[in-house]
Amino acid sequence: MTGLTAVTLGTMAAVSPPAAAESRDGLPAIAPGTTVTPAIDCAPSAEHPYPVVVLPGGDGTVHETADQWATIVDALNAAGYCTLLFQGGVVNETRWAGDIPSGARQLADFITEVRETTGAERVDIVAHSAGTVVANYFLKVLGGAPRVAHAVLLTPEARGCDGRGSLRQLGIDNLPVAPVEILRALPILAPALAPSMGNALQLSPLSDVYHAVFDGPIAQPGVEYSVLSTRNDEVATPATVCTVIDEPGVTMAFYEDRFPDAPAVGHSTIRSSALTAGWILTRLTS
Repeated sequence: MTGLTAVTLGTMAAVSPPAAAESRDGLPAIAPGTTVTPAIDCAPSAEHPYPVVVLPGGDGTVHETADQWATIVDALNAAGYCTLLFQGGVVNETRWAGDIPSGARQLADFITEVRETTGAERVDIVAHSAGTVVANYFLKVLGGAPRVAHAVLLTPEARGCDGRGSLRQLGIDNLPVAPVEILRALPILAPALAPSMGNALQLSPLSDVYHAVFDGPIAQPGVEYSVLSTRNDEVATPATVCTVIDEPGVTMAFYEDRFPDAPAVGHSTIRSSALTAGWILTRLTS
């Protein structure tokens, strides 16, 4: 039973309905989920010509989003940005719990609508956690980079995640083998677990989605990437590996290094810090 529980890897482990079809990697396909789309009722200015599309992570329900993101959204609005908070892949009211490529296509459709409505040539993206995977799939795999000026990523899920942090959230700790290593050794478990963990499995090295985003450079030419992570990340583990994108064209920073005297933040609370909001504003003008 421990082995089965341990494959709850990644940080997007949410229950998704089963589907009959299979993807190329042999994992059963999962439903795309729905979207929560904001009204495009703001206009970019000469000072800030790119609307900012904010992508929350998967750590909350759609009913909690406004409160969770008030600090950053309010700061963007106060600075004069046309700010649009988009939620996709919604399954059972949980953000980004559906198929990752489908969520990225939902994002692509929304960005097209934003550009057509506002007349903006490009947009900026501010994404957190699971939202960063969707953003990177859009930018790299779907060819969205020419339509994006800045990609500001908070505690992104990238390469080298071991899945231990997710299990720790469920009260399971001190496993002798990391969940990802269990999957590597016993990939036959994946299809059986996919009906309830399909989304998380798409973040494992067994998945075509994982390789499409993380094989080769993540950062795409023409986009200014900025990453802010925390050394205290308790979800995306190991903290100083899983949330790092160390590539040309990426400004990589840790919260504790930037703000050594500030109260500690974690994987989710980093989005509620006024210091994070200020850092985002600085990066959007880089």
